[in-house]
Amino acid sequence: MKITCTDAAIAKLQPFLEDGNTLIKLVFDTEGCGCSVNGVPTLWLVGEAAGGEIQAESEPLKLIYKAKDEIFFEDQMKLDYQDSSKSYILKSNSQIYNAHMALVDKR
Repeated sequence: MKITCTDAAIAKLQPFLEDGNTLIKLVFDTEGCGCSVNGVPTLWLVGEAAGGEIQAESEPLKLIYKAKDEIFFEDQMKLDYQDSSKSYILKSNSQIYNAHMALVDKR
């Protein structure tokens, strides 16, 4: 999976990574959504990768995701940040996955 990050997204996320001990994790969050195929893409800040997680092709930011969540996403996506709504946007050429994506600190 390749995730291109806009300059706005990089500027907002880079400060969280400066300590060298934080990763950004793309999560297909199904908590409270009813079943495992209903979910919302969310960004988590985590201290380390867990087993079964893959690193996305996402220079300069290091993003990880669970291998089992790969089926919910396209091969090429873009991560942006919208200052007016103070939220991240995950999209591809064919759809918007989440226009108001949260960043949740799980460290």
